[in-house]
Amino acid sequence: MGQQLEVDKRRGAYVAPAAGRVQLGEYARKWLGSKHKLKPSTRARYQVVLDTFITERAAVAIGDVTRQLVREWVVDLGRTHAPASVHKTIGVLRQVLAMAVAENRLVVNPVDGVELPSVESVEQRFLTLEQLHALAAAAGYHRPLVYVLGTCGLRFGDVAELRWRDVHLDEKTIRISRSVTLVDGQFVIGTPKNGKGRTVSLPEFDADLLAPGEPGALVFPDSQGGHMRGTNVRRRWWSDAVTAAELFPRTVRDEEGRDTAIYDFKLHELRHTAASLAIQAGANIKSLQNMLGHESAALTLDRYGHLYGSDVEAVGVAINALLTRKCGQNVVTEAVPSAPAVA
Repeated sequence: MGQQLEVDKRRGAYVAPAAGRVQLGEYARKWLGSKHKLKPSTRARYQVVLDTFITERAAVAIGDVTRQLVREWVVDLGRTHAPASVHKTIGVLRQVLAMAVAENRLVVNPVDGVELPSVESVEQRFLTLEQLHALAAAAGYHRPLVYVLGTCGLRFGDVAELRWRDVHLDEKTIRISRSVTLVDGQFVIGTPKNGKGRTVSLPEFDADLLAPGEPGALVFPDSQGGHMRGTNVRRRWWSDAVTAAELFPRTVRDEEGRDTAIYDFKLHELRHTAASLAIQAGANIKSLQNMLGHESAALTLDRYGHLYGSDVEAVGVAINALLTRKCGQNVVTEAVPSAPAVA
């Protein structure tokens, strides 16, 4: 036993028993307190997990958290939460226990290797140009906002914090350097989602709809002059505009057995529409990445690559042009006779 202990110590696989006796709730609070670079919205989401899932298991020692126990927790979560929520919750637990591994309180992370429920991919919906025009017309006073969201690829938090000093009408560009998030009922201004600013093109069509104001004033304020709230936007005019434009209808049956058409299109889906229109206009993947503010082109390609048409035939034509173009080299282009068959 003593010999194995020495081997484990040399391999770095030894953890003093006392190191794993710290309780999960206490250690999770320590973990969150160590995260100094989180955006306020992310910190608030993590805090919800600590206040619910972790609190219910706060007294469990981290050294007693086994892979089997994590599996049981996943099953319990799956009874009351959607698969995506299970992934986010267990993702927080994984980060907490990863710090325990780094601090030599655990040998391995018991969350690693635990199978999580499959998250069904939601089909992205895009408006056609005609549908975008119809939605903007139905939005009335908010028509410029619909066009900016539907053609520039901004997130709602980006456009809600957009100020006139960020809009360069002569250059037809918008500078995105801040975003606003509603956290615990308070607006918090910070950096854009990936932490980096970017400059995006502003179509001349959109620019003609904008009447500039004071440099520090919001471009799209709410009715009281402050930041827009997504809930208020949806309640006050968005839902009516979507219905008037008859976007994505589906039939439901009311309590009296009558079929009624309802319409549904989310505010965030204008961002997908902007991506689709940009691709139709010939934007390459790097340009699209910049417009959307994605951290990597791989992420952009993963989400929107299917909208790019197949280039198989075009590639063949281009390579053929290279092979057959006239140059200083003596390139034989005649067909090569087949080799004689071997008896």
